[in-house]
Amino acid sequence: MQLKNSSASGWKILLFVLALCVLAGFAIHNVAAKAKPQSAVTLAYQFPEGKTLTYQTTSTQTQNLDVMGQALSTESNSAIEFTLQPKGLKEGQYQLGVTINAFKVEAQSPQGGMTADASSVVGKSFDMILSRLGKEIDTSGASSIQYNMGLAGTRDLGASFQAFFPDLPEKSVKTGDSWPSQDAVTQKSDAGDIHVNFNIVNTPEGFETVDGFECMRIKGAVTGKMTGNLEQQGMALLFDAKIDGTQTWYFAVKEGILVKTETKATIGGVITAGDPANITIPMTGEMRTETHLIKK
Repeated sequence: MQLKNSSASGWKILLFVLALCVLAGFAIHNVAAKAKPQSAVTLAYQFPEGKTLTYQTTSTQTQNLDVMGQALSTESNSAIEFTLQPKGLKEGQYQLGVTINAFKVEAQSPQGGMTADASSVVGKSFDMILSRLGKEIDTSGASSIQYNMGLAGTRDLGASFQAFFPDLPEKSVKTGDSWPSQDAVTQKSDAGDIHVNFNIVNTPEGFETVDGFECMRIKGAVTGKMTGNLEQQGMALLFDAKIDGTQTWYFAVKEGILVKTETKATIGGVITAGDPANITIPMTGEMRTETHLIKK
């Protein structure tokens, strides 16, 4: 019964922290994919200098807790729009400037709602480094851009870019082939860090015309693990959960451009709350993320 002595605001913060557990970011045209036989193709990102790309990512997450028989749920919605400015190659890696055009994070729970202060984010810029195969080499600049969530404290943009681009294979591939990739995301907050590690098996399914691009449609089977150590009002919270999902993405082979992604995932696990609660809290959730190339 010690849990009931925790303040309402404390559990409000906890619910919101859970809502912001980040999964890799990750709409689809009604054009059937053509699984025609074809020669193997080589996939590589291309960022010609002078040609900017603007992306928009939207995400909806729900989190459900069972606290000593009491159901507590929250939903969060986020959106970010940014423009990439290629700055050339250095040692075979792309140097990219990123400018945030729009930003929103909102969360709702039975205890009320919270909205991020976007004024510290919109208009800010940073540089990132990306390999030809889509591996994010350096996104530390995003971590320097922080926003405030009121009672839930501050966060940064690092998690939004640490696994933005799907990883491409080292060898040429055709429909039916597959390759593995791994990604990791860390969401930092005033209360502590949450870590998400993904394993993805990517399989090309065919070709599809999306927004005027001839794209390879690739389906990714996603498994992962979320762990974390947080502290709220003197209470230690340990996270341990599994993630299962799918990621469908569209890559313009000729242009070397990511055009769209759609990710759906579920999460299930437990939160162990230390003194003074000393309880285990079952946790489930769902997440849907979509990314669109909106300007090229």
